[in-house]
Amino acid sequence: MVTATRRIAMSDLSRQKRLEAEVGTDGLSDRHTVGQAVEHYLDAMRIRQNGLRWTAFSRGVKLDSKTELSDIPEADREWTVMPEVSAGGR
Repeated sequence: MVTATRRIAMSDLSRQKRLEAEVGTDGLSDRHTVGQAVEHYLDAMRIRQNGLRWTAFSRGVKLDSKTELSDIPEADREWTVMPEVSAGGR
């Protein structure tokens, strides 16, 4: 299977913590999901999850954490990784 996205770039909102990963060689395969790639980023950057759910956005749109990397189009190869937040909920 040919992966649509060979390289993904993940960073935080401030772009201070950035990771570029080559799918298939940097610990991620085309069968990994967006959620697993986010976990890979958090581990590599030594970011503690602190009980929060983390997600990735590309071009202002939230990526489905269950989508396999092979299904991510080339246009969505740069992600912003951030914790999900809710307004005032318990």
